[in-house]
Amino acid sequence: MDQPMRFICLTAAFLLTVTACSEPAAPVAETAQNGPFTPGNEGIDLSHHNGRVNWDALSSAPLDFVYLKATEGRDWKDTRFQENWLAASERGWHVGAYHFYLLCKDGPGQAANFIQSVEVRNGTLPPAVDLEYAHNCQPSASRDATLSGIRAFLEALEAEYGTRPVLYTTPDFHRDWLAGHFPGHPVWMRSLSGPPDGEVLIWQYSMKGQVPGVDGFVDLNRVPGTP
Repeated sequence: MDQPMRFICLTAAFLLTVTACSEPAAPVAETAQNGPFTPGNEGIDLSHHNGRVNWDALSSAPLDFVYLKATEGRDWKDTRFQENWLAASERGWHVGAYHFYLLCKDGPGQAANFIQSVEVRNGTLPPAVDLEYAHNCQPSASRDATLSGIRAFLEALEAEYGTRPVLYTTPDFHRDWLAGHFPGHPVWMRSLSGPPDGEVLIWQYSMKGQVPGVDGFVDLNRVPGTP
């Protein structure tokens, strides 16, 4: 999805957290809207790695939704989230927020970080959680305890926002950790070689898209199915 902050950079992470905590939290959905997830719709996801976005230029692209990175781990907050959320909302985007889940940190603490940053509001996309191996840390607890932490995170977000979070993942992580454990949660699958197996809500089909208003590459996502 993006390149998470290296949590070994503790001093930088602390300074970023202090800065982000001084800003008002941004809102997210109580319930999902159907419109953005119509088969054939296209969307992108953005974080601080994409730099400053020209939202007027981006809004000219044939895109239907955007997910923005809000938080990572227990205390890191994306430095571009607030400005991106406000800009997207002002321009009428279907917008959602996501959290990068660190396997070595506890689920309730990570949920608290996200909830502190992203307020409840009707009419935006359901929250999403990025669960993958890339740039992650090794679990610090047993497999059962790690799964329990993920479950606690998801339950806390569902209780706060009134909708089940979307699980962004990859085929290998889904196979190793998620399959059979979290029924009922929509899946957002990265599958760069072709359409993913099984039923998914969102398919990330490219990490090298180019769109107006954003320098460099962006992730491209599609709602599977025939329009």
